[in-house]
Amino acid sequence: MSESPSSMVDRVVTILGVFERSTGPLNLGQISARSGLPRSSVHRILQQLVNARLLSRYDNEYRLGLRMFEIGSLVVHRTRMSEAARPLLQELCTATGHVVHLAVLNQQDVVYLERVGGAFASTLPSRIGGRLPAHCTAVGKAILAHSPKDVVDEYLWSGLCRRTDASIATAQALESALARIRATGYATETGEAVSTVACVAAPVLVMDQAIAGISVCGPKERVRADELKFRVKWIAAEISRRLTVTARPRPRPLITSVPLSGQMASVGVADAGR
Repeated sequence: MSESPSSMVDRVVTILGVFERSTGPLNLGQISARSGLPRSSVHRILQQLVNARLLSRYDNEYRLGLRMFEIGSLVVHRTRMSEAARPLLQELCTATGHVVHLAVLNQQDVVYLERVGGAFASTLPSRIGGRLPAHCTAVGKAILAHSPKDVVDEYLWSGLCRRTDASIATAQALESALARIRATGYATETGEAVSTVACVAAPVLVMDQAIAGISVCGPKERVRADELKFRVKWIAAEISRRLTVTARPRPRPLITSVPLSGQMASVGVADAGR
């Protein structure tokens, strides 16, 4: 009898838990004994985890794989990004009266990490952890416009689906839109994801590449891009600045001694020319 999905998930979690409590590589026998699972089942699951790069195998021993580190690093990064952005998103929501999002690009979709808003939020399909096609959203277009060329090329190659009659449907139209966004620093959409909604968005940049984007969304008749674009761009730039500052290691100044009024005073070399 084949294992049900729920029992397979339980077994995978149990096996990964064995590695969580271990300080070194483990062989099949050790994993089976510590997990309490049959060797045959453990062997099959281990092979699948190795194929998925969640574990790595050297000779007859297994250890956590590079993909586990990548996923963990991504969680830490996104948590730090949400923490840096949250007060600014609240400030933007309060100032505009509209729903505010923080989102990242994941393959063909934007994934929403944060959403701040009032009563109008209930009319939007966006939710924390939810997805929408990137080219149908202002925030998705803002991110794509400042993404590497190979990311955009892969996106275009996969084809563009429509959510409404206003959605961008051709590669040429999307490329033109992305060029305008790069020139102006902000993106808009009107009825492209939801027919009654309009949005203004800007990218969150690190080293001139978008790692996320923020957007302000509201009823089409109330969203004024010319009024919102400067505020949205400023908030996105401030999030970018905070992330850059927290990510940059603080240099330790070299200490030297220079004469000061007949005495010796220690100063940082970096400060000496100020």
